[in-house]
Amino acid sequence: MSDRLHEIMGEIGILHRELLESGKINDANEVFDYIEDKDSDVQEHYLNLLLQYYFQKNDIHNLKELLLVGAKFDMRFADIKDAFVNIKDSSENVIEFMEDSVVFTKDKFLEEALLEMYEYYNNNEDVQVYLEQSLELIKRNRYVCAFCYNHPDYVFSEFFINEDLLESIKRDLPYLITRED
Repeated sequence: MSDRLHEIMGEIGILHRELLESGKINDANEVFDYIEDKDSDVQEHYLNLLLQYYFQKNDIHNLKELLLVGAKFDMRFADIKDAFVNIKDSSENVIEFMEDSVVFTKDKFLEEALLEMYEYYNNNEDVQVYLEQSLELIKRNRYVCAFCYNHPDYVFSEFFINEDLLESIKRDLPYLITRED
């Protein structure tokens, strides 16, 4: 299986490059047609990675197409950050669409992602109104709240703190916070 996994990853790398270069990656249905003659394990692995790609690019239309065929991926906070910085207008976005996954994503590596999101928000006043709802979802993530509370010196900490959630964490999940007030 180990050898096959390396083979699959190699095929996926070639597939992805070809789809990017041809522009077919911008239409999930063209991707489906392009990979239909590939082995089923290559298709499955590629579609799961492609779902993550579409999430990161905030491509809601293609994300929905892949979800319909059963693709899935383990969301990381870095994926949420990438999607957040790709929100450019009032269109439905992947963060709002995948709301529950965003709220409950657990990750230990938050500092860089939160800083980049904070800077994107502050440096792009013209899109701030489109970011508000996604920002509220991110602020409902207990790990983000606890991280910011535990690191009050970070420039973004106060920005991401959700006071109501923080009180709930102090009461119900005190092991997430290390600071004493």
